[in-house]
Amino acid sequence: MSKRNRRRTPPKPTVVLDFGGVLSAGHDPVPAIHELLGGDAAAVGEALWAERGAYDAGRTSSAEYWGAVARAAGIQELTAAEVEELQDADNRYFLRLDPESRALLHDLARNGVRLALLSNASAAFGEAVRRADWFEAFTLAVISAEERSVKPEREIYEVLLDVLAHETGGVRLPSSVLFFDDREDNVAAARALGIDAHLWPRNGDPHPEGTEHGAAIARRVLAERGIPLD
Repeated sequence: MSKRNRRRTPPKPTVVLDFGGVLSAGHDPVPAIHELLGGDAAAVGEALWAERGAYDAGRTSSAEYWGAVARAAGIQELTAAEVEELQDADNRYFLRLDPESRALLHDLARNGVRLALLSNASAAFGEAVRRADWFEAFTLAVISAEERSVKPEREIYEVLLDVLAHETGGVRLPSSVLFFDDREDNVAAARALGIDAHLWPRNGDPHPEGTEHGAAIARRVLAERGIPLD
């Protein structure tokens, strides 16, 4: 049989997961940060989220980001040790995995499913993620601050697809990527590129009675795609 007529074996599906709201148990680190800084909690929270986009995009350093949050609490200057303490507190908060999300990771890893992380996060958090015990289940992580692009920008999804193509010898099939995220705009942007993307109701938010946990939705979608979880 000529090479032209050989049937190419399709690449195995890759499951790509967002972190905040999908793997993490919660999505509000403000109380933990306010406990360290003091001051007005509302002002601390406002600064933390107002500056977060630039931090996650890699446009500001840890010192600049936490300095801005500290000034909202009335603290004009932070030492390097204090910056590190605030970052560590933020990391600890987000690295608490939701139990059902952790169980899903366990089942996917046990069945040899290739996993990747696609997260809007700081470079400092990306380093912490890669040190987590559960990260050994993942093949790779695409972190927004490292790429200087954030979801739902097209560029970060292109980076993901390029990295996955490199891992599979140049095969670039968006339809073989199953992606779960807790934001509609991120899901829509992924779908625009042909990625099989699905909304995961945010962990930590109250869900109306009768609605499913994101992990349950993911399990159903994965089963429909023939991905083993037993």
